[in-house]
Amino acid sequence: MSFIKTPAMTGHPYAPGWFLVDDEDCTRVTREISATGITADANGGKHVPMGSVYPSNDANAIGILYEDVDVTNGNMPGSVVTKGVVYLNRLPVAPAAAAKTALEGLGFKFVTAAPVTTRPADGTES
Repeated sequence: MSFIKTPAMTGHPYAPGWFLVDDEDCTRVTREISATGITADANGGKHVPMGSVYPSNDANAIGILYEDVDVTNGNMPGSVVTKGVVYLNRLPVAPAAAAKTALEGLGFKFVTAAPVTTRPADGTES
């Protein structure tokens, strides 16, 4: 697995594919995730967040990163979604118009927002 949990990541939810409507009805491939241009955090770690457009957020886009990838020690392999249905509001950065067009041409569909789950105040479900 390409993700390494560090103490600085405590409290960070780890749910690969959280941005997908159905993570079993998607296509994924392994690609090399570049460490170039990634800023180190306060502890010196460099992470590319799940949901990042791959390889760049422009017309060259070919997929979306399925899970966080730790690139602290250089380029690493990562899982890239190449086809699927995506909740736009769950991506860390909205795809640029050119990236969105490129991804739609490859079979991606985008849904504006994930449905809101409401629970009864008394804790019972109907």
